[in-house]
Amino acid sequence: MTDMEHKPNGWNLPINQMTEEEWKEYFECRKKYDIHLSEKEIAENLIKANKVRADQRKYIEISRKIPLIPSIAIVSKAFEGLKALKDYNLSWAKEVYPDEF
Repeated sequence: MTDMEHKPNGWNLPINQMTEEEWKEYFECRKKYDIHLSEKEIAENLIKANKVRADQRKYIEISRKIPLIPSIAIVSKAFEGLKALKDYNLSWAKEVYPDEF
């Protein structure tokens, strides 16, 4: 899902309720963060994250670039809502669950 006219499944559930501005921000985040990475790029990001794990802010920043595992993404959506996932790379999850994010 990519815009206000094509919201993800479950957009109207209480856990996913957002204002129009929040939805705009969510879709901007999808454009910004949902970047397909090769296995090599994922491995490079994992190595980078491991090197800075003592700096929690940098670790999280790098880790969020790595595509979230689809099963983790769908469970997180169910328990925390879409708003909690807005700053993560959902590219892999969107391939597996195309109408959910």
